[in-house]
Amino acid sequence: MQAFEAALRRKDADARFFFAPKSLRAGGFWLPELAQEIAEATAFILLVGEQGIGPWQAMEYYEALDRRVKQPDFPVVLLLLEGQPAPGLPFLRQLHWVTTPDTTSEKSLTLVMEAAAGGGAPPGELWRHTAPYRGLSAMTESDADYFFGRGGETAEVIGALAATPDQLPIILGNSGVGKSSIAQAGVLAALMRQGWPETVEAAGRWPQAFSDSRQWCFLRVKPGTEPVRALIEPFLWTWQFDAVDPKRAELLSSWMSRLIDGKVTLRDLIDATEARYHDELHQPKPPAFLLYIDQGEELYIRAEERQRRRFSEIVARGLDDPRLRAMMSMRADFFGDLMKDEALYAVHRLIKVPPLREAQLREVVSRPAKLLSATFETEGLADNITRRTAEDAAEDVGALPLLSYTLDDMWKDMIERGDGVLRLPAQSFELGNVLVDRADTFLASHPNAEDQLRRILTLKLATVREGEEPTRRRAYRSEFTDEEWRLVTELADHPNRLLVTATPEGSEAYAEVAHEAIFRRWGKLRDWIAAERELLAWKAGLEAARRAWQGTPDSSKDDALLMGVALAQAQNWLGKRREDLPVVDRNFIDQSTKRESKVRARARRAQALIYVLLVGIIVGLIGLMNRTSIEEQVNWYWAMRPYMIAQVRPYVLSADAERALKPGQTFRECAKHCPEMVVVPAGAFIMGSPPTEKRAMPDEFPQHKVTIARPFAVSKYDVTFNDWDACVAVGGCPQEGRAGDVDWGRDTRPVIYVSWDDAQQYVAWLSQMTGKPYRLLTDAEFEYAARAGTQTAYPWGDDIGANNANCVGCGSQWTGSAGTWQTAPVGSFAANQFGLHDMVGNVWKWVQDCYHPNYDGAPIDGSTWPGGDCTARVIRGGSWGGGPDFVRPAFRDRASSNNRDYTMGFRVGRTLDVP
Repeated sequence: MQAFEAALRRKDADARFFFAPKSLRAGGFWLPELAQEIAEATAFILLVGEQGIGPWQAMEYYEALDRRVKQPDFPVVLLLLEGQPAPGLPFLRQLHWVTTPDTTSEKSLTLVMEAAAGGGAPPGELWRHTAPYRGLSAMTESDADYFFGRGGETAEVIGALAATPDQLPIILGNSGVGKSSIAQAGVLAALMRQGWPETVEAAGRWPQAFSDSRQWCFLRVKPGTEPVRALIEPFLWTWQFDAVDPKRAELLSSWMSRLIDGKVTLRDLIDATEARYHDELHQPKPPAFLLYIDQGEELYIRAEERQRRRFSEIVARGLDDPRLRAMMSMRADFFGDLMKDEALYAVHRLIKVPPLREAQLREVVSRPAKLLSATFETEGLADNITRRTAEDAAEDVGALPLLSYTLDDMWKDMIERGDGVLRLPAQSFELGNVLVDRADTFLASHPNAEDQLRRILTLKLATVREGEEPTRRRAYRSEFTDEEWRLVTELADHPNRLLVTATPEGSEAYAEVAHEAIFRRWGKLRDWIAAERELLAWKAGLEAARRAWQGTPDSSKDDALLMGVALAQAQNWLGKRREDLPVVDRNFIDQSTKRESKVRARARRAQALIYVLLVGIIVGLIGLMNRTSIEEQVNWYWAMRPYMIAQVRPYVLSADAERALKPGQTFRECAKHCPEMVVVPAGAFIMGSPPTEKRAMPDEFPQHKVTIARPFAVSKYDVTFNDWDACVAVGGCPQEGRAGDVDWGRDTRPVIYVSWDDAQQYVAWLSQMTGKPYRLLTDAEFEYAARAGTQTAYPWGDDIGANNANCVGCGSQWTGSAGTWQTAPVGSFAANQFGLHDMVGNVWKWVQDCYHPNYDGAPIDGSTWPGGDCTARVIRGGSWGGGPDFVRPAFRDRASSNNRDYTMGFRVGRTLDVP
């Protein structure tokens, strides 16, 4: 009754409803008031549920019937719950009946309002009272009468809930395929109505386990950023606290902390809910609880990590309680994350949702209109819409929500005309209009996301060929950063639907625009693409060349690589826009560059051989020339110089580009495997520790102000094995460093076992290759860059926290227990405010300065401090093997300049020619 009354109010907000539990005055003499209300009403609705009617309802009926005898056009409507017998009241069969399994469904509300309008609307005008298409929104339980095409999936989920109550059915499908609609308009509606939907054929008897599902407590959860909180809230809402009652907030906080700490379980929350019903609300407790987790992917893209882990554990263990059943809908491109979720994956049961086929689409298009006596303008219009949508759906996984939006538009136009005819000229069938509105709405509510949206829509999801209109491009998950994929996910979900994502069987997840019409219709996107047309046109040609190369037999693959002008152009774009190219295309250019280097090397060998022979003759004749110098010269011409020409110099910043750099911008002056640099702003800071710092060491005093007058560059990460090995490979760095990885792995882990002398050799080599002033940071520059504008004990605050850095006691996965401590791949932790990763923790970093025992007489301009003990050099930042005290930005230590250790690494700086 409460749900029906609330649904009617939503349907007609201006109408006046008399509902005794809300409308009667406390302490008033209610019999005269009831009679007065019936005398003034324009319609009377008698709701008959499982308990039938009592004596007072019978008296109200007689009062209403008496008015109808005197006033024949007064509507008296029987609303009968399906499966229940009609009461034995006189003249009942002469009245207007509405029989329904769900009093709040759109169909039921439409029929009731039609009857209440005065004996029923004229035949063929049921369409006036409801809209069966839901645009971009998911369908809910109240839309179940108009939900078609998914009977099989609905039955499969219900069957799974009945057969394996201790498992979690996962409704898995691509974005826009209708997962939430299956859960709500399919499964939940069926359970609330306690019977199979009409669209489920040959399903057999309704499961005995669900014989009382109409009385269940249904709870919906969207995980959001705090999934444990989201899990508790729907339980507490059923406790019927006032929304502003502080007790509700206190209970929420208490349950949340105890569930996260493992002091209580989901079973305890269900027990408390039943007790609240029985002891305080004096209502019967529900026979069971059904938990629906909508948009389960939010667990893996939005949720705080500790809450995500506890949410999964709480739900998985809660399924052991026979009172609880649960299901979850989730996008297919996050199934890999579910597989890593040990708790939920152990109890999951997969329900795959494929795209709708043409026969199912025909039901989606035509049956809702038919139910409401609306007609299509021509007999073939519905078939035409179906066919066109099926064609789009073959290539466009987002066709279904766009179809629903188009149909909803048609319905609104029909209501406005008032003719009951759905019209859409075939030539104007266009699914893309909605995307422009959605895009503008999204930007208005996310103004800070414009740059990222521009980058995604133009550089990743658009293809431009010379002289042609833009078309959509399919971009795979690996082409996006984690932050970009989070935005992709938001753009693919309701209410945006600008993008679609999908995960083909056995393949990588991808994203693409929902419909190419957005390229034609959205002016802002047209402007973005116009600004990038030159790059996009070149990228389209590059991708075509790369695909041709991939399809070439191995024996001829070298001949299909880029050569000549095409390679020079590719190298130029790679130097300017490296981060805007997919990894697969970068590798293609690198392979082409290597091949060209080999060809040139063969051409130079004759000249080099003559040179070497000549040198050998000269050495043999005079016997005085330094052999080491000869070897260096040979290595320069055979290895270093070709590497510099092909891999470094094309990517070095021009003078104008260097002067244009702004703080926070990044650059890399090689094709690959050299440090990516971040521009650090000029500024001032207080160096050292305050006297009150209990953890401070004597060499951190006295505090003093240091001013860095000019911006400079710092490597975004510690120098990696990839960076170091590139130097070793051409003879620029000592060979000893190649074996020092302790079997932890190389690649993107920070290089270790390098001395201060080794680090000096690396920066000298990098300077030689680039012609630019690379160096180690000064002691002051390091602390300034590590603090990044903060003065707290750590760059993120005064407490060490968890998973902020790699050290013993820092809560990282790489130092979880003794014996397993090791370095982490660079970039495994969040960057500081300057955009620098791992300034503290992971490995010690060599700096330029000799060691001084305190700061007395230290320079105040950030320069290197002359003098001191130069048998030892300053190391900074702490390592994986030390505790939290050592990873403070203020902490400094020393080591012999020739010391090589598995805790020792380094990072580089670069002087900039900037204003």
